[in-house]
Amino acid sequence: QQGNGRDAAVHNPSRGQLTMPWQFSIASDIGGRREQQDRIDTLSSANGDTHLVVVADGMGGHRDGAIAAEKVVETAREYFNAGPVNEPEAFLEHLCLESHKAINDLGGDAKRSPGSTCVMLYLHGPEAYWAHVGDSRMYHFRDGELINHTRDHSVAQLMVSQGKLDAGDVASSSLQNQLYMRLGGNNTPVPELGASVVEDREFFMLCSDGFWAKVTPKEVTDCLRKNPLEGDAARQLVELARERGGSDGDNISLAITRWESGTARRGRGLLARLILLFPWQRRRRARV
Repeated sequence: QQGNGRDAAVHNPSRGQLTMPWQFSIASDIGGRREQQDRIDTLSSANGDTHLVVVADGMGGHRDGAIAAEKVVETAREYFNAGPVNEPEAFLEHLCLESHKAINDLGGDAKRSPGSTCVMLYLHGPEAYWAHVGDSRMYHFRDGELINHTRDHSVAQLMVSQGKLDAGDVASSSLQNQLYMRLGGNNTPVPELGASVVEDREFFMLCSDGFWAKVTPKEVTDCLRKNPLEGDAARQLVELARERGGSDGDNISLAITRWESGTARRGRGLLARLILLFPWQRRRRARV
């Protein structure tokens, strides 16, 4: 789903029924921009056991950014609907690389292609897998507290990792908007991957930088305490980001998904137990 206008906040109530362990709330808005270059979608298998959430942010300084973001969503739909997934992390990595190729095909060659960020979350029972390229983020909350989030592929974040920039100065740095990795372009991306097994009421938030730059994680958890996820929680948060962004605000996209089943522990399989042996987030070399 996507927002194409200022009042294009969207929510799919059918995804919020209590018969499904994973609950969803999504919203998007054009913000203060003339064009909506974000794309967001949630996909579900026919039996409701598996889901894929995708947020893509077309590169605003490049032509056809909206088309590039649409290519990410189209690629995700095509491969998700193709059949069962045996290796979720390899699947997400493949989606990123295929999206990269599809975007490059738009421009005829990599030098002239537009670009996009992406963050994807694959859900199967209580198992969660994710991948991201660029500065669209995924946040993971447990017991109402943020436990971690993805690291931006921005020059500012790279300098923080190298000890050349204080983490507190990232938000105000002009280098935050300069990405060293994206989908589309000369360089083959190396998606950052992660996995986790979730417990009851843990939730994930996927968003473009138009959201996370304006709304804090604490404000998100406060909102969810007051507003049911199956109601208009995402829409309220997007409206807050839009208000703070003002007339010059960026496009905004937000997806929140929460595990609502008390049977999460009993539902763990062998793969789920193995996930616990690995770090929360890790980097894998992309296959070319």
